[in-house]
Amino acid sequence: MTNESRSQSPTVVLRISDGTRLVRQAFTDFGQAARSAEAYAREGFMVDMMSATGSFLMDFEPVRRDLAV
Repeated sequence: MTNESRSQSPTVVLRISDGTRLVRQAFTDFGQAARSAEAYAREGFMVDMMSATGSFLMDFEPVRRDLAV
């Protein structure tokens, strides 16, 4: 029997940066965290994925879009 009223602890934390500011976003679902990290990277942000205990898991480099002239 599970206790529905208990909140889940975050398992993954994203550190999202545009080079000047740092934002943290916590997730309980690894898959959702990975999809969010990829989306932020596509928009040009640097993203580090960390475990809730602070261990580095992976990073996502910003995607550079070439502009057609």
